[in-house]
Amino acid sequence: MDELHAGIAGQYDLAMTFLVVPEGQAPSLPLERPISRGDRVRDALLEAILNGTLQQGTALVERELSTMLGVSKTPIREALKQLQSSGLVVLNAYQGMSVRTLDAATVRDVTVARAAVEPTAIRLAVEQRPPGPHPAARQALSEAQALLRADQPAQLGLKNRQFHRELYVACDNPLLVDFLDKIQVLNTFIATAGWRAQATYDTEGLEHAAILDAFERGDAGRAEQLMREHITRSSSALLRNLDSGE
Repeated sequence: MDELHAGIAGQYDLAMTFLVVPEGQAPSLPLERPISRGDRVRDALLEAILNGTLQQGTALVERELSTMLGVSKTPIREALKQLQSSGLVVLNAYQGMSVRTLDAATVRDVTVARAAVEPTAIRLAVEQRPPGPHPAARQALSEAQALLRADQPAQLGLKNRQFHRELYVACDNPLLVDFLDKIQVLNTFIATAGWRAQATYDTEGLEHAAILDAFERGDAGRAEQLMREHITRSSSALLRNLDSGE
C-alpha cells in the first residue's frame, strides 16, 4: 500500500504543478485545463488507473483515497463521479465504487461504436478543409512519440486520444464530436490495457502517421479507410486475451 500511496500522491502533485506561477503574476490558464481540486484528483486517479497502479476491479474507498492524496472526501467524491460518467469507474454490489473490469463484450462494443463513427468523422473533416499541414495533430503525434521513448504508457494513451481528437473535431459536426468525446477515456483504458497484453504502441504510432499523411493530402477516402482499420486492429490483442480467458 505504501507504493500505491506514493504513486498516486506523486501523480496528484504533478497535477498541481501547473498552478505554480511567479509571485505577483496572475496565472494564465487555458479553459480546457482542470481548475478544481476535484479535477486534479480525477486526473491523478485517471493516470493511476491507466498505468495499472489501481488495477481493474480495485475498490475505490473514499477514506483510503483521501489518505493517499491528502485531501478531504469531497474532491474524492467529485472525482469518482466524473470517472463513473466516463465509464472508467463503476458501482459495485455494495454501492461502493471500483475500477471497471474490462470484458470482451465492453471492448467489442466500444470498438464497433468507434469504427462506425470515427472514420466517418475523419472523412468529413478532410472534406471540410483544403489539403495542407495540420500543425496541432503533428504536434500531438510528435509528443506521443516522445512519450513512447520515455516509456510513459498512461500519458501516451492520453496523448494518442488527443491526436485522434485533433482530427475528428474538424468534421464540424457537434453530434459526432460529442459522441466520440464521451468515449475518449474508455478508449484510453482499453488501449493501455491492450498494451499490457501485447505492446502494439509502436505499430499504432506508424498507423497514426499514415492516417495524418492521408488527412493532410486531402485523401478523405484513404484517411477513412486507414482509421477504420486502425481502430479494429488496435483492440485485437486485448480481445484475443479476453476471449481466451487469459
